[in-house]
Amino acid sequence: MSGTFSWGQCEGLIPRGEQYNPCRYVRGREFSQVTSYEAMALEIEDVFAVLSELRQPEYELGLLVVGCQLRISEALGLTWKDILWNRGMIAIRRTFVHSTMQDGAKTKLSRSRVEAPKLLLDALAGWRRNTVYAGDDDYVFPSSKLHGKQPRSGSMLVEDYLRPAAIRAGVIRVKDGKTYDRDGELVKRFGYHVLGRHSVATFLMDEQENPAVVQAVMRHARMDMTLYYAHSQRKAKRAAQEKVLQHLVPAPADVRVPMRVPLKIQ
Repeated sequence: MSGTFSWGQCEGLIPRGEQYNPCRYVRGREFSQVTSYEAMALEIEDVFAVLSELRQPEYELGLLVVGCQLRISEALGLTWKDILWNRGMIAIRRTFVHSTMQDGAKTKLSRSRVEAPKLLLDALAGWRRNTVYAGDDDYVFPSSKLHGKQPRSGSMLVEDYLRPAAIRAGVIRVKDGKTYDRDGELVKRFGYHVLGRHSVATFLMDEQENPAVVQAVMRHARMDMTLYYAHSQRKAKRAAQEKVLQHLVPAPADVRVPMRVPLKIQ
């Protein structure tokens, strides 16, 4: 808002004195809102366990989100002609958000084509052979209730398939209507964003992948956003702490056991 008033002053729409920009006298700390939401990231073994509990085509959708780091809105907006089979790429041309199809992607980088590994393309090809909506203009994950005219709902897929799969895999548990992780911490949100983007970014960073490559894979405009997605897992934090302690705590001294002198037989 302060920038808006400054623009108005530059354009001569309001006087240019400081007293005519009311935002200069407002302290934002009292009005700032700090969210209590903290995203979680799964170990790669847990991602595998969740995917193993899914069946076609929910398995292919999960594999697509994890393998190409697609947002669920981007995955649901795909049609078969967006998959460039010969080039091993997927073109992001639209998103499906709140039951509304939107042209274009979230950012300029998001609109770029993403690499699609062969294993993923083989899985998608298998799903295409089984679906009745296999035309080039058909959605990859169509709603059968709407006769393929619209993709499936992301929230429905999470509640009916993804969360139950995570519960069966033992990754999360539900008690008294609330969701908890294996450590008993409250999980406020669990969906495809956790399964794919948060978990994959964390895994790649833990594997010492080049941060620039991780940023490109995630299609982030800034590195700080990539680092936000990369969480510190318990194993990595424990290993880091052990490295510090190795330099601080001396190794235990050798315990010298006194040698027994053999008794002389009189």
